[in-house]
Amino acid sequence: MSDRADAHRRERHGRRVICLKVFAVLVTYICLTWLIHYVWMRKHVPDPELSLALSFTLQQIIAILALLCLSFAAKFIRNHRAWQAARLHPLIREKLALHLTGSDQWEALGSIRKWHLREIEDCLVEILGSISGAGAERLSEIAYEFGLVRKWRKQCRSRTVWRRREAVSRLCLIGRRGHADLVTALQDPDPMVKVEAARALAHSGAAPMLAEVFRMALAQNRLVRAILAEALRPHAGALCQSSVRRELHSTDASRVVAALEMLGAWAGALALPELYALLSHINPKVRAAALRLLSQAGLTPESERHLGRALGDDDVEVRTAAAEACGKLVAGSTVVLLQHAMGDAKPELVLAAAHAMAKMGRKGARLLEATVQ
Repeated sequence: MSDRADAHRRERHGRRVICLKVFAVLVTYICLTWLIHYVWMRKHVPDPELSLALSFTLQQIIAILALLCLSFAAKFIRNHRAWQAARLHPLIREKLALHLTGSDQWEALGSIRKWHLREIEDCLVEILGSISGAGAERLSEIAYEFGLVRKWRKQCRSRTVWRRREAVSRLCLIGRRGHADLVTALQDPDPMVKVEAARALAHSGAAPMLAEVFRMALAQNRLVRAILAEALRPHAGALCQSSVRRELHSTDASRVVAALEMLGAWAGALALPELYALLSHINPKVRAAALRLLSQAGLTPESERHLGRALGDDDVEVRTAAAEACGKLVAGSTVVLLQHAMGDAKPELVLAAAHAMAKMGRKGARLLEATVQ
């Protein structure tokens, strides 16, 4: 519900911004037209209506010419940068490769840096993205000495989203030295900036970083959690023994549900004795999320007992999750309770119960057929 509310809030904000921009353009046009008319045109054209029309036309001509000049200037700059890149990138790559293999190239790179720092930055990012270990540390020194890391940290505070994303993606390349900046980026308002930082921290494998990423993931929407669940999957065992167990004891039900959903993505319920306790949680959403993981724990007398109780729960989501779990576990002892659930008014529960009974062998099939008839 909160994800949907956030989406509506962002949509309303976007509409307001568009309306304000349209209003600002309209006011600007009116003011400029009046200014041209008042300062210059009315002195040469006595008729006010004709003077205003000519002022508006003159303003349009000036605007078109200005846009054309800006367009040509931008294209010239892009072509010039492309030409410089084609000319300098091979030389810079060669110097960086020599520096990477142990040959000191500080002097040569320093002379190139004076006029072509942008080209050095592009080549550094390209090479750092394909290497790791001691070689990456050696090239990271160049980024520090040439002020590139300071530039990326400054861009992390930019109001422009794409600049923050670019800066975070580049800070991901410098290893442990960038971890503090990436932890700060986990609080960024843009979800993709958070994801980029979190994936880099998860890749580091450091326990404090993994705990911070997992904690942040629980407060995000399902899409972000799904992305981060895959990034954290290799470390699921370690997280289940520490961060996950702490979050399952949280008083915030939404965080407990989010943690259980990530466990479902990892198939990690077997390692958590807290699962059975959560089946009796006071919040129905937590009970339902725990029931969806019950199939990973296997069919036991205790799980059958919890399933039987959940099929009589007051909350329809819990009953539906219990029916789905009965089908996955093929819990034959619950077939009569499933038959009773077939008479419920909620179609999702009836469908889940029918699917579960169909998996219960001959007895389930007979009862399902009798119920449908």
